[in-house]
Amino acid sequence: MKRILHITPDFNYSCGRSKLVFLYLKYFDGIENYETHFITNGGDSIERLKEVPRVNFQIFRFTTGYKNILYKNKFYNCLKEYIHKNKIDLIHTHHRFPEAAAVQISRELKLRTVTSAHSFVKGFKQTSFKSDKIMSVSESLNNYLIEKFNVNNEKLITLYNPIDQFTQIDSETINRFRLENSISSDKKVLLFIGRIGKDKGYDTLISSLADITRKNKKVILVVNGHAKENIFGYKSTSNNDNIIFIPPQKDNYYLYLIADIVVLPSRVDPFPFVMIEAGSYKKPFIGGNTGGIAEFIEDGKNGLLVDPENPQMLAEKIIYLLNNPQIGRTMGEKLYEKVNLLCDYNSYFSEVEKIYNSLLNRE
Repeated sequence: MKRILHITPDFNYSCGRSKLVFLYLKYFDGIENYETHFITNGGDSIERLKEVPRVNFQIFRFTTGYKNILYKNKFYNCLKEYIHKNKIDLIHTHHRFPEAAAVQISRELKLRTVTSAHSFVKGFKQTSFKSDKIMSVSESLNNYLIEKFNVNNEKLITLYNPIDQFTQIDSETINRFRLENSISSDKKVLLFIGRIGKDKGYDTLISSLADITRKNKKVILVVNGHAKENIFGYKSTSNNDNIIFIPPQKDNYYLYLIADIVVLPSRVDPFPFVMIEAGSYKKPFIGGNTGGIAEFIEDGKNGLLVDPENPQMLAEKIIYLLNNPQIGRTMGEKLYEKVNLLCDYNSYFSEVEKIYNSLLNRE
């Protein structure tokens, strides 16, 4: 029996890291020779753990910033006790605070560690990315870790985020959503999914929307992210008739079926799930020319890239796809092909198992 412990903070629906961790729990829940453990500090998607009944789950108190100095000693002691009591063989962390504790404990208890790098982070260079293996979500993030954190290239493994099989959505769900939100059949839907803030280019998208709606009155922007009251700096958009806000939720896949174009003009993004989910539904995708988006999207072939500081460029490219739906469909098909080739769920976790085995079998 291989006992693997996963640790991540803020287990939320509107979080790519949480989505990936859940896929880990789901996959290994079905593998008999693995015993999976999971520690988090809470979040709005805890209820989804009902889908992984074999996973051993605990909540520990910690956070994601400097306040962790308040929890450091207690977290370390509780984590060490848990690892010893449950005879954990390998610790897989998904954030730098638990990684630092896990690495220290692993040296004392002679365990192996893996950490997943999900984002472009800063600071804490002395304690970050010290695990035996570091799995990053894109080559651009790999290069960043080598340059900024002096990470040994031999420790790094690039694995693009995997795409899971989606629940089939019936037409009644889609029709009900359109009816409840007064989206007539002749209106075009732009979809934004993610954290509402500058990193994801939400301000650029909002700025471009005024130009788009002047030229095409029948455009609706559907935003699936934090609740309206949490939209710092963008509260005035909550009264815009061209914007529909959907709070974070378990099943948002029907939104892709409603969408005509998926838009994510990120300023910083290592490798967003939204991009590959758009591809899985063959939807045209427009993304910021940055990080893992620029690495995966071939501009003009399987999507469009924009300068995240240029709302006019974004508006022009959205209008271009609205006026040329066949070109958009072709791009969606090409993105679908690439996602199927490079983001396969089973292939991803086959590689993960190889990584785990290489560490657990090491003398």
